[in-house]
Amino acid sequence: MLQSYFRFRLTTTTAMSLRPLRPLRPSLPSATSHLIGLRAFHLRPTIASHLRLHPCSAAPTGAVELEWNDRQRFKQRTVALPFWRQRNSNYGRFAYQDFSSDDESDVELASPRSPAQQQMGESTLENIDEWRWKLTMLLRSNEEQEVVSREKKDRRDYEQLSALATRMDLYSRQYARVVVFSKAPLPNYRPDLDDKRPQREVILPFGIHREVDTHLRAHLSQKPTKRLGSFDDSLHRSSDAGSIHTNDGIYEKPVPRIHNSVVKEKILQRRSLELRNKQEDWQGSPEGQRMLEFRRSLPAFKEKDAFLKVISNNQVIVVSGETGCGKTTQLPQYILESEIEAGCGAGCNIICTQPRRISAMSVSERVAAERGEKLGESVGYKVRLEGMKGRDTRLLFCTTGVLLRRLLVDRTLNGVTHVVVDEIHERGMNEDFLLIVLKELLPRRPDLRLILMSATLNAELFSSYFDGAPTMHIPGFTYPVRARFLEDILEMTGYRLNPYNQIDDYGQEKTWKMQKQALAFRKRKSQIASAVEDALEVADFHGYSLRTRESLSCWCPDSLGFNLIEHVLSHIVKNERPGAVLVFMTGWDDINSLKDKLQTHPLLGDPSRVLLLACHGSMASTEQRLIFENPEGGVRKIVLATNMAETSITINDVVFVVDCGKAKETSYDALNNTPCLLPSWISKAAARQRRGRAGRVQPGECYHLYPRCVYDAFADYQLPELLRTPLQSLCLQIKSLQLGSISEFLARALQPPEALSVQNAVEYLKIIGALDDNENLTVLGRKLSMLPVEPKLGKMLILGAIFNCLDPIMTVVAGLSVRDPFVMPADKKDLAESAKAQFSARDYSDHLALVRAYEGWKEAEAQQAGYEYCWRNFLSSQTLRAIDSLRKQFFYLLKDIGLVDHNSETYSRWSQEEHLVRAVICAGLFPGVSSVVDGHLKMLGGYLEFFMKPELANTYLRLKGELEELIQKKLLDPMFDTQSHDELLSAVRLVISEDHCDGRFVFGRRATPAPKVKEATNSKSSAGVEAENFKNQLQSLLNRAGHEVPTYKTRQLKNNQFRSTVIFNGLDFVGQPCSNKKQAEKSAAAEALLWLKGDMHSSRDVASHMSVLLKKSNKKDKKTSSKRAKWS
Repeated sequence: MLQSYFRFRLTTTTAMSLRPLRPLRPSLPSATSHLIGLRAFHLRPTIASHLRLHPCSAAPTGAVELEWNDRQRFKQRTVALPFWRQRNSNYGRFAYQDFSSDDESDVELASPRSPAQQQMGESTLENIDEWRWKLTMLLRSNEEQEVVSREKKDRRDYEQLSALATRMDLYSRQYARVVVFSKAPLPNYRPDLDDKRPQREVILPFGIHREVDTHLRAHLSQKPTKRLGSFDDSLHRSSDAGSIHTNDGIYEKPVPRIHNSVVKEKILQRRSLELRNKQEDWQGSPEGQRMLEFRRSLPAFKEKDAFLKVISNNQVIVVSGETGCGKTTQLPQYILESEIEAGCGAGCNIICTQPRRISAMSVSERVAAERGEKLGESVGYKVRLEGMKGRDTRLLFCTTGVLLRRLLVDRTLNGVTHVVVDEIHERGMNEDFLLIVLKELLPRRPDLRLILMSATLNAELFSSYFDGAPTMHIPGFTYPVRARFLEDILEMTGYRLNPYNQIDDYGQEKTWKMQKQALAFRKRKSQIASAVEDALEVADFHGYSLRTRESLSCWCPDSLGFNLIEHVLSHIVKNERPGAVLVFMTGWDDINSLKDKLQTHPLLGDPSRVLLLACHGSMASTEQRLIFENPEGGVRKIVLATNMAETSITINDVVFVVDCGKAKETSYDALNNTPCLLPSWISKAAARQRRGRAGRVQPGECYHLYPRCVYDAFADYQLPELLRTPLQSLCLQIKSLQLGSISEFLARALQPPEALSVQNAVEYLKIIGALDDNENLTVLGRKLSMLPVEPKLGKMLILGAIFNCLDPIMTVVAGLSVRDPFVMPADKKDLAESAKAQFSARDYSDHLALVRAYEGWKEAEAQQAGYEYCWRNFLSSQTLRAIDSLRKQFFYLLKDIGLVDHNSETYSRWSQEEHLVRAVICAGLFPGVSSVVDGHLKMLGGYLEFFMKPELANTYLRLKGELEELIQKKLLDPMFDTQSHDELLSAVRLVISEDHCDGRFVFGRRATPAPKVKEATNSKSSAGVEAENFKNQLQSLLNRAGHEVPTYKTRQLKNNQFRSTVIFNGLDFVGQPCSNKKQAEKSAAAEALLWLKGDMHSSRDVASHMSVLLKKSNKKDKKTSSKRAKWS
């Protein structure tokens, strides 16, 4: 009996080598992704959330590819997943698609080949002209993007053909047995060209399948009959209720201003008079006079009149100011005071953006103090979690994101008179995006004034972007700062470097970490890292002692050098004059690790001599204030900070700066679609900013923990964030603001990002269903644009609300938005890991461990035992409080967009269903796909392949179609009660509850029947030759799956024959009786191969037997401490 399967592929996105896709069959239903993501494939949340996999283009992005494979005929259909999108006919897949085996041509399984491909011949030196013609046709074709060859001779002559392609400005790459020539750059790995990629068979027990069908039929009987698939385009339609069109221009026509009524004018005049009287009273008071005297001493005061004059005559001005000049606190005040003095204070409305919340809060507090007011009167602030703003607030400090969110509902910033964008030199993504929006807005608002402020001397770049806007420079006032580089530090202190004292994390595993750092050093590929390496090779340290030169030869650039920092701080505390010390670290984890290390030091850990403080962007307000306060007499303040202390905040009493030379920043490989957050070298401008933090009150010193030659190799300025981060959130904001085409809008940026990066972001938003094929916002996209989180996290929140498991989902999303609350002290890692393991229980999920830890903390807090709970379980109480605050914010945001009401319990009635919670996590984090097989992580190349029997596939498709309709109704009508479809939800919960869906891994596109051993033992035929490879084939397959080498147990039977059993992964396979031991082992291997390759009968009994085998495997694995292959 021939075996038949439906084969599915869940894919991520790609941007390389695309060609038109065959039209979709309208008779197939639109499949709902959540069911696939919900349980049957049950991705392990702890892995799926953090991985970024190589893209795959063997199937339409975000589609389910159904293949009917009965070994005689082959059909291929494509249906869309919910919240994912269908590719239209002009965009979609690689010219070469799928294949059966190395011996089969690509004609069988691929779409019809192009004329160039059909005329492919052998690629020898004799037919080089033919290849030249093929590549010429490729260049001339508007549809074809690549040519693929599997010919052996083409692989042999690849070097000549690659040279030909290079001369024709084409890209080429060889993937195992495939040669590809393309118009676009090619990634390192192409999963669509890998016929050994893993696939998984999905098996649902017959009883469960029948019960799901019963619920589904009951649901269908309660609704009007509709053609299956009638909701194919429901999530991607472009109606007013679905997508938001953006083809009517960027901004609406200006609405004529309505003249104020007499009453309104009188109110404004009265308020303006009150503001002026209050300002004059303060300035005339003794305390106000002292504050004015201090403000006049700042360098910015000398430029006050010139600044106000330029503002009155120009719509845009670019101000550069050195550290300590007072531009952040004084320039917005000058504008406000000028308007108040002119009697226009009530009509003045100034918004000043800051890149970080801590700077918005601290600056607003300082400005309010300088005006003799309480925060929230004429000066206020607004950040994501909190704010202080009153009726009379005329100067508002906020983060850039807050202003962007205001633009969602007020696209012309009505009532705003001045916008001040501070710290534009940092080139954050939100800041660059805001500049594009404001540049487009200025012609529509000629009364609006824009002030751009930078801490570096790169004002001309911004001036030219705004059509030659005037610039102004304010010199700073700082005392001289002496710079000491690593060679000077080693020479002065006598400290010696060696390979063992440069390991950042002190404690155990020193040797392993040293090897890891050395390996990382050899693998560095970035341009700056290469320049640093080259600078070290040619560096000349002959002016220093032999001891210093030997230390420098051991210096590891990839290490922060905790021990070196400790030694430098000890030297400062012991030998240098009084003054605070500012230490620049890369991130919160390093700050905490270093702080723990310093607290164990006999000198630095003595609270009577040293006050250790941490400074990070997400700190609580009360902890932030300690940074700016002076310590007690005889106590030296040491602040461990991230790069936010370069410009966003100023600690006046800092005299010494310790600079590690690195900062964590996101880098993004658009070709392979992989972002990562890693420490990287800073720029020269950033190093100067760090050095300038010292010398505010007296001459200072800066200890650069890297050689001068490394500093000379730094880039002048940091790469803009827009060019080195994924753009999904930014693209969603562009569409929500109705700013037209995403690519066209970003092309107008100060420094536009790569086209490939933009395309990847757009494709991602289409995969998750936030955009339709025409790049219009879908209903889901509109909801996501209202949530200030990443799209994947916002989708998770929405699904949690729809499926009534919101409470744990809010905890998960909040945890992913801040940081891991579990702390791992280096000297107590085993205890910390044991404590975390208690929360993760048997599901090994970091996310569910976070949920359980938070719930336990809330219970402990109710009993006034929160601190003890955190101490006992190695948890950060500060992080848990941040998570708690974010959870409240998320609920209010979901309430604002109409998905929830005041009764939070209603939306958490299924919160105890862990399988449902895990399913929502997976659906939200898709397409972050991975698998764990026997403890080995399997990178699935951006997609998950699985197959199932036709009757089971039909059930899934029907269930998915109905579920998509339900979700669509809920998004369109938040008041819609999903519980009215109880039969459908019961079917869903039944599928995802417990571990009913089981299966096995199969490698290769098509399972090929293994020849019978009997033929091999009785003849010398070719089958006998193949039989010789049974054991090798089995071992190769198991190695590829990450299993151990199989073991054989052979016993002699009474009839002088032998029977062998092969054992692997807890499974036993018994072969046929054979005449000798060698043949018996081959027979057992053949039986195992039959099972692994899928050549079993397709009856339900056999399928159930396979499921039993896998469950048996699970029991044996527990005894042998090896995990069975599973998706979790």
